[in-house]
Amino acid sequence: MNLDPELYSIRSKPLDSIKAHFTKTLPQLGWGKSGAEEVVLDIGCGPGGITMQLVLPLFPQLKKIFAVDSLPNMIKFAKTNNSHPKIEYSVADIEEWSTVEKWRGQITKIVSIHCFQWLKDKKKGFCNVHQLLKTGGEAAICFVADSSVYKSILEVKKKPKWKDLFQGVDDCVSDGYIYKHDRLYYKKMVEEIGFDVRHCTEERKIETFSSDDEYRSFFASICVLTSHVPLHLKEEFKDDFFDEMLKENGRDENGLPLYGAKLIEIVVKKK
Repeated sequence: MNLDPELYSIRSKPLDSIKAHFTKTLPQLGWGKSGAEEVVLDIGCGPGGITMQLVLPLFPQLKKIFAVDSLPNMIKFAKTNNSHPKIEYSVADIEEWSTVEKWRGQITKIVSIHCFQWLKDKKKGFCNVHQLLKTGGEAAICFVADSSVYKSILEVKKKPKWKDLFQGVDDCVSDGYIYKHDRLYYKKMVEEIGFDVRHCTEERKIETFSSDDEYRSFFASICVLTSHVPLHLKEEFKDDFFDEMLKENGRDENGLPLYGAKLIEIVVKKK
C-alpha cells in the first residue's frame, strides 16, 4: 500500500466526526483530566496533522507521544511538517509485533484514527494494543465500518478502461465492509481479548467538504489504486474516482460535495 501524504494533507482541518471524538467523547470519559503523566501511542498517525491538532492538546500532563505509521513516506512528511518536542515519529505496524514490542506494557493511552480498517487481521491488532498498554491503560480506536470509498473503489475497478490495470492489485477494501461486521462483532472481539469496554458506538456520519478540489484530492489520496496508475493517466483516474464518490454521496444545499461513512468508536480499558 502506498498513499500520498501531500494529497491527504490538502484537507488541513480534521473531519468533524474525528474532532468530536477528541473534544467531546474522550473528555467525557475522563481523558486528559486525571492529572497523571501520560505516555501516548498514536497508531496510524499518517502525515501527523491529527497528532498535532487533536492528540497533543488532549493531554495537559503529557510525557511523550509515540506516533507510528506503517508507511515511511507518511512518517517522513510528519517529521518535516508536524514536528514537536513531545512527539516522536517512527515507522511501525500494529499487526507486526516486532515493530512495536519495545513499548510493551509502557503505554497509558492509545489512540488510533482511521487505521484499523486497513488491517488484514484486526484481532491481532487489538491483541497487540492489549500488550502495549499498562494495566489500567486505555485505548480509543475509531475506524470506518462502511464507506462510500469502498463501493467507489469496487466500481472504478470494474470500468473497462481501468480493470486490466488493477489485475492482482490489493484494493484494501475492509473485511468489515465485505462481511458487514457491526459494533457488536468488535465489542465481542475485544472482550474476548480481555478488555473492559467503556464506550462502543456505531453511527453514520456525514461530512461536507469545502470544494470539489479538496474532495477530489483527499479521496484520491486514500484510494490505494491511485498509486498504481501511470502518471499520464493519473488525473483522468482521479476524475473518475471523484465522479464515483459524488454519485454515492451527492451535494448539500449549497452545492458542496458530501461524504458519508459508518464509523465505529471503541474505548477500552486493560484490566
